[in-house]
Amino acid sequence: MKTFKYGVAAGIIILLFNSTLSAQIGKLKAGDTTIAFKVSGACEICKHRIEETLQVKGIRSADWNVDNKMLNLVYNPGILSFQKINKMIAGAGHDTELEKAKNMVYSELPACCHYREMEKMVDKVKSSLDKSGVINMVAMKADSSLPGKETHIVKGVVLEEDNKGSFKPLIGASVIWLGTSNGTVTDTSGVFAINHKGYSDRLVISYTGYKSDTMAVTNLEEVKIVLASNKQLSEIRIVAKQRSSYVSALSPIRTQVMTEKELFKAACCNLSESFETNPSVDVSYNDAVTGSKQIQLLGLSGNYTQLTVENLPGPRGIATSLGLNSIAGPWVESIQLNKGVGSVANGFESIAGQINVELKKPEKAERLYLNAYINDMGKTDLNLNLSQKFGKKWSTVLLLHDDFLNNKTVDYNKDGFRDLPTGNLLSAVNRWKYEDGKGVITQFGFKIL
Repeated sequence: MKTFKYGVAAGIIILLFNSTLSAQIGKLKAGDTTIAFKVSGACEICKHRIEETLQVKGIRSADWNVDNKMLNLVYNPGILSFQKINKMIAGAGHDTELEKAKNMVYSELPACCHYREMEKMVDKVKSSLDKSGVINMVAMKADSSLPGKETHIVKGVVLEEDNKGSFKPLIGASVIWLGTSNGTVTDTSGVFAINHKGYSDRLVISYTGYKSDTMAVTNLEEVKIVLASNKQLSEIRIVAKQRSSYVSALSPIRTQVMTEKELFKAACCNLSESFETNPSVDVSYNDAVTGSKQIQLLGLSGNYTQLTVENLPGPRGIATSLGLNSIAGPWVESIQLNKGVGSVANGFESIAGQINVELKKPEKAERLYLNAYINDMGKTDLNLNLSQKFGKKWSTVLLLHDDFLNNKTVDYNKDGFRDLPTGNLLSAVNRWKYEDGKGVITQFGFKIL
């Protein structure tokens, strides 16, 4: 009779288990089953271990969530049984609802994976948190008494509490005895070991992004420290503004850098008009017939000044005078001005100094920029910048500039000579850049004048 009663009870238990299990299981397709059940663990290392253990025949996918400890599993029960899966997980050192890991296997896990101790600690921490969210150290006092003054090692772990109530190890947290220079930092598992010589029983814990906290330690053998979420520092915003013109502190040669903001002050149309706000550089007409201009740096003419475009030789020889007009102001990203004798690595022309022009880059230029200028004499400047990115590796920019004056009656002083030369100057630059993010960079382009 008793055997019959036990058999009925066992049947009811099995039926209840199967009912609960069937509520979680749903058919994906023929032969496959999905199920979600709890697996104990503590960190990302546990996640990797659990999912790697289940990479066997018969299991389609396995995803363990660190926060809620639930394992979402898709498997084929015809190949692998549910009980067998639980034994595999327990064999890796993790408890399930059906199987418990052996103590010997569990003890060999890394310190950050000791979820049993952490679960006990979490329950104790939650019961000891006051209304402000700070740990009540009186409630956390251990039963053991304070050890003597002899030197020994205190071991512990530093954790952080997120908004979901989960605890994760803090890597690189500073731990030091109050009023001393004896300290250490936590390892990749949040674990630390520090010598204690009886001179203090208070630990100071600090971590970037958290307020430093002082903890009274009553059990000087093993301690567990949690930095509550409301201990985080408030956000700090640092706002900086770059000057329009400055002297570079990185270059060994004194170099003045003029950015786009400085060029806006001069309202320039081309490179020859970009130095209106710089007292050291003067641009004057070299030829009144063609309107060509030359730079005078420190009182010397353009023949003694080296002009480069992105550290490559710029307009040279007979093209020097016309080259200043061909580089439009909206093309220029910045200008580096080196006064006096420069480095011989850049050539022999830099007797008075060197001027380097940086043009708009394909990856940084405006998507679309249109600029037009016209004055009462009919002088017209048209500028168009277009840039486009192709995927993550390729980028290109098209820079167009047209400068013309067709008014042949500009003679304000009535001397029979035109005050400005007529004509049309059209220049264009098409730049391409390839960068794969792994150190390979290629640039090429075309120039038309």
